[in-house]
Amino acid sequence: MHFVLPFIIAALALAHLIALHLHGYKCPKFINMMAMFIESPTTKLLGAHGPIKLHFIIPNVRANKRIGPHPSYIYEFLFGSLMGDAHGERLMSGGVRFLFKHSVIQKDYIFYKYYFLLERGYVNNNPPVFHIDKFGNSYRFNTYSYYNLLWFYKIFYKNKVKVLPEWDYLIQFLTPLALAIWIMDDGTFKSPGVRISINNLTKKEGERLIKFFIYKYNIESSLHKNSDQYQLYIKKESMKILIDLVKPYFHYTMYYKLGL
Repeated sequence: MHFVLPFIIAALALAHLIALHLHGYKCPKFINMMAMFIESPTTKLLGAHGPIKLHFIIPNVRANKRIGPHPSYIYEFLFGSLMGDAHGERLMSGGVRFLFKHSVIQKDYIFYKYYFLLERGYVNNNPPVFHIDKFGNSYRFNTYSYYNLLWFYKIFYKNKVKVLPEWDYLIQFLTPLALAIWIMDDGTFKSPGVRISINNLTKKEGERLIKFFIYKYNIESSLHKNSDQYQLYIKKESMKILIDLVKPYFHYTMYYKLGL
């Protein structure tokens, strides 16, 4: 059975492509939307150095035609980005896309984000665009639009205003990967701890984050006010826990935000 399984799945993938073709999806551009991973004794027999990876490739179709589900790490990546500097945008087509912008000083970091999404089929082949405006020089890019990510947009936006997601969403999606993205976006090393900007969130929302960090990660933090906005401060006593959690997901150019 282990010898047959990879060929069965390959046949299913081919049938998937044929079905898409018959339904009129004939656009020339193709993107990776999902990868299946199979791990069995057959893997070693075939000489692979890990799970066999089969990609299901589908055409670049309109937002209301794109299919899911999306891998958990995509939700986590987007969650951390939206906690930070990224923005969601609803489109007239009915879909939603996510926009990324970072200063030229963080060029390596935004290209890291871009290639993370490019390799998984969520952006086109055009690299981040250099942009000049009154806020300074920056690089920008955006994802494709997706109708089936509208629900994800709605957990962050109420009447087009960004809010803190509900408790259950924090527990599910604010993983070490998401936390790393958020700190790389909005974190600053403020010896002996890390300060995280929470932008326009309210004091009540900041207090909910304090409870979250204790509940999920046993990380102690406090809420500080800078001008008219609040900031979350990760205390010295919890820095080792924080670093152990997020460093594996950090881009090396952003280590300084952990004091490393």
